[in-house]
Amino acid sequence: MIKILGKLAVIIFCFSFHATGLFSQSKGIRTITEDELRLHLEFLGAREFRGRETPSHELDIASLYIANWAKHNGLKPVMENGSYYQNVPLNVTSVSKSGTKLTVERNGMETVWYFGKSFGGNFTSNGSYSGSVVFAGSDINELKNTDLRNKIIIITDDQLPAGGVEPSPWLNTRLEPKLTFFREKGASAVLAIASPEKQERISTPSGFYDYIPTGRLGTVYESQRTSATTASVSSQRPPLPFTVAEINHKLAAVLMGISETEVKSLFADQRTGKPLKPIEYTEVFARLDAAVDLYKSSARNVVAIIEGSDPVLKNEYIVISGHHDGRGIDDGEIIPGADDNLTACVGLMEIGQALLVEKPKRSVILVWVCGEEQLMHGSHYFVNNCPVPVEKITACLNMDMLGRNATDSLFLIGSDLLSSELDRAITKVNNTAGIRFGFDYRYSDVRHPQRLYFRSDHYPFVRFGIPSVWFFCGLTNDYHTYRDALEFIDYKKFLKATKLVYLAAMEVGNMKELLKLDVNPAVTSRGAHNLKEPSLYQTPQ
Repeated sequence: MIKILGKLAVIIFCFSFHATGLFSQSKGIRTITEDELRLHLEFLGAREFRGRETPSHELDIASLYIANWAKHNGLKPVMENGSYYQNVPLNVTSVSKSGTKLTVERNGMETVWYFGKSFGGNFTSNGSYSGSVVFAGSDINELKNTDLRNKIIIITDDQLPAGGVEPSPWLNTRLEPKLTFFREKGASAVLAIASPEKQERISTPSGFYDYIPTGRLGTVYESQRTSATTASVSSQRPPLPFTVAEINHKLAAVLMGISETEVKSLFADQRTGKPLKPIEYTEVFARLDAAVDLYKSSARNVVAIIEGSDPVLKNEYIVISGHHDGRGIDDGEIIPGADDNLTACVGLMEIGQALLVEKPKRSVILVWVCGEEQLMHGSHYFVNNCPVPVEKITACLNMDMLGRNATDSLFLIGSDLLSSELDRAITKVNNTAGIRFGFDYRYSDVRHPQRLYFRSDHYPFVRFGIPSVWFFCGLTNDYHTYRDALEFIDYKKFLKATKLVYLAAMEVGNMKELLKLDVNPAVTSRGAHNLKEPSLYQTPQ
């Protein structure tokens, strides 16, 4: 009887101990709520943040909001100066609004139109582009035998397909076939007339094309390499000066000598299949002058730490990352970036709150990085100036876009490319905690034509041999457009994904040892020596 009671006591003790662990962890999970996700997302995703370009005052305010939240919720700073901020130096290219103008001369009469009001464009260098004006019509093949050297070409923006979804958010991308044709024909510049829908959206009292300068880190770190190829020196003569701008209907009407109503009708005709004939305006001469200013600036990573519960393992780390910058204003439109990437930014706040309730044995560093949309500037800077030894980072769990597409599926990118243990840990908590996402690994293929494996903030950590994963909901037609807005977020999926990352951090953080590097035979230890390993930056041929 005594033996039976003794065994029963042991069973009860073990069950109680296990249940306590589960209960504590469930307390952490319960702090991650849809209401709090909405609260932060609806503030940071407001149009008043003007897309949070890197650098911008709006991004600074977002950084301040996050850092203050971290401070008042009890997360600790990790930078040496006791700050939550890590300043990232940037080189900024800013278009001069007064110096960038389009001069139109028609029958001896000259008018001047200015950047930011009548036209926009992504100008990155000084230049002057001039010539007589040609309207291309709807079929550029009709201009195959026309001399277009040093001409200014006018085109309509591409016809919208069925359903009204633009094929690409970027002017240069959606017009690329036409731009290539005119560049090869020796044209000086292409002026694309904004679509009627876009004309209506951006005709606001603040001006036709609002504009925020873009900051670049420059290629200063070996970890920024994403290709082994280098540009070869061509024996051909350099291409003629060429640029692209987008113009409003008023300016188009002056260039073409028609009314704004007739400009709008060009799109209606094109969309109904009516051919638009090319027209040469020999009496019209245009000159586009682009002027840019260069200056030094900076943006901020926000960095906080939750110290691990084990006196020894707390000196090892998990990094959880997500960028809080966005696309800013593209082609005159605010890109709210609700999914890309405020979902991760806000999810990281909720994960931090949960980790304060139940923390793993290892320490967890939360990094809200800047500049992801400009080639991962913030994450490259962080890992190259890491406040802890990179050799002690067991894994990077990166979140980038968590709130769109099918509620029960999620892409894992890179989880199985350096450590099989990382992928198993994620799969384990996904199943045992009832999250039950169906995982899609297609973008882990480094040969995938979209090269997504190289395109988010997990990748700089990969270059240092740190097992890393990108939790990703997938692309949509709203990606990098004004339609990446709050009203399209699937909060059920967003909530599940946030909980999954928290549970993955707990699982990895409580392992006895650092994740094993057991997949890529060329990567057997963490550290900067991996930066020259081709398998970590070169797409296999």
